[in-house]
Amino acid sequence: MDVKILSDDRSIAKVNWFFLITIIWAIGSQFLPINVNLYQYVAFLLPSSIYLFINRRDAERILKPNRLNFISLVIICLIWLATLPIMFLFVELYVKFFGSTLVDIIIEDAHEVFLWNFFFTAITPAIIEEILMRGIILDGYRNKPRFVAAILNGFMFGMLHLNSFQFFHTFIIGLVASYIVFATNSLFAGITIHLINNGLPLILNYLYPPDPNIGYAAKPDFLFLGSYAIIGAFTIYTLIKLLFRVNRIPLKEDRVYSQEKIFTFPLILSTIIFIGFSILLIIALNKMTMA
Repeated sequence: MDVKILSDDRSIAKVNWFFLITIIWAIGSQFLPINVNLYQYVAFLLPSSIYLFINRRDAERILKPNRLNFISLVIICLIWLATLPIMFLFVELYVKFFGSTLVDIIIEDAHEVFLWNFFFTAITPAIIEEILMRGIILDGYRNKPRFVAAILNGFMFGMLHLNSFQFFHTFIIGLVASYIVFATNSLFAGITIHLINNGLPLILNYLYPPDPNIGYAAKPDFLFLGSYAIIGAFTIYTLIKLLFRVNRIPLKEDRVYSQEKIFTFPLILSTIIFIGFSILLIIALNKMTMA
């Protein structure tokens, strides 16, 4: 049987260039005289809106505005719970090797009013970042195997945050969010898990404020955390398979894949920019703490 290769497909190059432009624009946006609350709108929503306007004929395919059923919502919540041990492990490993300075700055509440904090920290990124990552970027990888597309989406989602700490756990949540979008054919699935991931900790911190006198554990049990992370990974795999079944989407793909190269100039340059910016951020923080 002859196998046709999608050799003329250039969708990956298209979104990789778009991602590079967005990364550069996002860094530049940090130096614009704008309110910090508008950063996500300027850095990510503006370029995404331009991209969607230019590609408006494909907007429905890109955004996948399909409704989620109740069972899918429940499964997505359970999947998020299963990601927690993995993300906790990465956080503790980061703190062990790089310290908690960057962690403390990132998790610090940006707003005194809870509703504003929830809107700008949970709702805004859940919608805007999902449109960008699980909408535009994931669509560009639609002709690659799901596993490849999900891995690259997680990798690029991690880089989008422009710091070494957030890279690791956002890589995990980006990979998982990609799969649940595949399993539901709905961008609302990605928005849901993103909203839970950002919003639930805010709600818990508001209802049960942490004791400022209690710091990080001196010696976290990495064997314990690693064991639970393995259990979490197996649970995620099982629940994602169930999510495919619930939505009657075949788990195994029987189609032709694109042979388009992935790691070309725009993605390589994006990676270099991310690494460079992350290093500069760490150096700047070290100078601040030593001053």
